[in-house]
Amino acid sequence: MALDAALFVAGSAVLVLGLLGGYVKNRLWITETAICLIIGVAIGPAVFGLVDMANMPSDRFQVMKEVARLTLGLAVMGAALRLPPRFEITQWRDLSLSLVGGMTLMWGAGSALAYLILGLPLLPSLLLGAMLAPTDPVLAGSIVSGRSAIDSVPTRVRNVMSGESGANDGLGMLFVMLPILLLTKDPQDAWVEWATQVFLWEILASVAIGAMIGWLIGRLLIWVYDQPFFESQSTVTVGLALSVTVLAAVSLMGSDGILAVFAAGLMFNRFISTRETRQGHAQEAMGRFFDLPVFILIGVMLPWGDWFTIGWPGLAFAIALLFLRRPPFFFLLSRGMTCIRGWAESAFVGWFGPMGVASVYYSILADEKTGLQVFWPVATLAVTVSALAHGISATPLSHWLGRFEDAAERRREAAEDGGQDDDAAAPGSCRDEEAAPSPDPDGSPSAKESRGRAPERALSPSGSG
Repeated sequence: MALDAALFVAGSAVLVLGLLGGYVKNRLWITETAICLIIGVAIGPAVFGLVDMANMPSDRFQVMKEVARLTLGLAVMGAALRLPPRFEITQWRDLSLSLVGGMTLMWGAGSALAYLILGLPLLPSLLLGAMLAPTDPVLAGSIVSGRSAIDSVPTRVRNVMSGESGANDGLGMLFVMLPILLLTKDPQDAWVEWATQVFLWEILASVAIGAMIGWLIGRLLIWVYDQPFFESQSTVTVGLALSVTVLAAVSLMGSDGILAVFAAGLMFNRFISTRETRQGHAQEAMGRFFDLPVFILIGVMLPWGDWFTIGWPGLAFAIALLFLRRPPFFFLLSRGMTCIRGWAESAFVGWFGPMGVASVYYSILADEKTGLQVFWPVATLAVTVSALAHGISATPLSHWLGRFEDAAERRREAAEDGGQDDDAAAPGSCRDEEAAPSPDPDGSPSAKESRGRAPERALSPSGSG
């Protein structure tokens, strides 16, 4: 009965939001993920008690962990397919700053806040900061996609946010495992295992394996195009199957399947054309069957009793993360980026670094490996505050950035004296391009797609690799 109730609620939520998602996001100014989180709270033991994961015959945390891992695999594949081909190469500097610099600074800031506000010891603070450092691809996807984002946020900005959120969820393993190993092993053994097993195998090897699989599947797709039995509908199936296959295969090898899926998606993206990228939107739509229900599941499992036990320091910590974990640093990092221009875009990217499914996944992993039970309640509190704050602010701040960009463009046009636009000619500069136009519900490009829109690619396999 409880399973049927959960399936009914989850299916109904996806159905209703699938029909009314645009209205909800553009008129009610709240993201679908935030709504699903609220639905989960309502049906959970805290309110109506329709679903209680504690009554499941299997371990509810193992269920949550595996659902989160699968959701992340589909989400990072969607993030990779939203990017222009070879974006990770042409904009390597921006991604390096946001991933290496941004992740390290967010890790340090989150750890310092945990140490100062929560009073945790050093290593648990470093671990908590590490699991809250990645930006969530599910929440980020709801911010950078949809008509509101397309109309208001420059494509180059959305590309950086998608690339960052897709890569740093798997890269977060590098930061999470170091304090875990230091907590559970001799320091010398911990550092050796971190350098060899985690860095070399779970990070570098997973990228290589995922990229190789994505390249092979892309090449195979080119060959399939020339066969008489080819059906265009199969491309969506290939993308979904690629996500699940790489996630499972690399995990079976003992490496980081999430990061490997993103690498596979980047390579696979080089071989698909505008037609397949349009079908990639169908893959994202199918991925919503996991993206949205996982937040319902998180809402059901929120540990309200543990939150009350932690008290006000927990809420103060979650709020401090919103303002101190990321925004100050991206004002500095964006000065070296070509895709982020001006203080308004820096503020927008700095604010939207949501914590979500990745933090939930790593918190369960940390509890398992260390035996400490402090991470799950604190991480879920931070994720809840982030989902609500970023979910409510996504649409209005996107509109604000759009108005700011329009005003800045009018000022530039007024100041022009017939000369060439400075942004257009700089070698190595970030161009406003994306994989393919995101169609409106009626199938036509939105009215303002000209903001940062590059010409469409050809309607045939590119074959580049």
